Amino acid sequence: MKFVKTFEEYAVSEGFRYHVENGLGISDSVFRLGSEAYKNLFEETKKYWDEGNVILNGKEGWMAKNLEVGKKAIYDGKEVELDTPRRGGDKKFIVYHNSGRKDKEGNIVAQKIEWGDTSGLSIKNDDPAAAASFWARQQCDLKKSMDPLTPKFWACYASTLFSKQLGLSSDMPW
Repeated sequence: MKFVKTFEEYAVSEGFRYHVENGLGISDSVFRLGSEAYKNLFEETKKYWDEGNVILNGKEGWMAKNLEVGKKAIYDGKEVELDTPRRGGDKKFIVYHNSGRKDKEGNIVAQKIEWGDTSGLSIKNDDPAAAASFWARQQCDLKKSMDPLTPKFWACYASTLFSKQLGLSSDMPW
């Protein structure tokens, strides 16, 4: 992440400034995923990116364009946070993503997405052979796998986008 303006021109937060000065992006943040600090950092980064004041490359640019990390939505009458993957649910991981719909009150309606094997298999994305096998088997490199409304997307890319926050041993794609 690179800020193209000077910090003096904008009232940037201390967290945002720290990340820029230390070459950290929103996918390798020092803040815990789901924390208020992380949500604030993501929103601030997205705001500056939308204004053209920050340069985001690769996965960070994709995240700013396509995800709404920490934004509030409704799922089955309960308030949830969008695009904040975590362990749990009926599968190994769960995330809520914007379905593109709104309810009668104007709230975003979330779609629940679960992925991951719960039979006791471990995630081996730090093993290049196992990661390559998973990548090929799941066809992660195809365009249809890039839809964040599908479990396949999250299975293929969550480790790259949120490895530290999910407690994974590597940020390599699996």
